[in-house]
Amino acid sequence: MVTIKEAALNMPDEYVSVSTRLPKVDAILLQNKCKNQGTTTSEYIRNLIKKNIDSPQKNFIAGKNKIKYNKLNNSFSWFVQLDSGQETKILDNLSLDFVKNLKNEIEESITERNEWVHQTEKDSVSIPKKLIGGEDKDGH
Repeated sequence: MVTIKEAALNMPDEYVSVSTRLPKVDAILLQNKCKNQGTTTSEYIRNLIKKNIDSPQKNFIAGKNKIKYNKLNNSFSWFVQLDSGQETKILDNLSLDFVKNLKNEIEESITERNEWVHQTEKDSVSIPKKLIGGEDKDGH
């Protein structure tokens, strides 16, 4: 992977030309789209590139963890079921000891996290300090 600094050393000052080859029909459609929008193809492509470079990529999707017990081989499987309904297997043939250990590790990590954010009530949730003026009532 080349760093931005390394790449910049090998490029001319200010602007650099970037190009691509398109099928003729796509090039005509692009020209028509730009004409209808009152822009040039260069400006249109520059805006598309800038938008895609600057926009954050979605790295998270929503769903639920599912642990299923398999009676035939006395093991567990870990799945993630997305809100869309799609289900993906994460791990298979997990022993009871593994699942117990994972449960204990998760509980310990949650306890550590709750201590860090001063969450002492079971049904309380994290609240950004800025929301209440920067400090809680204990000065934390």
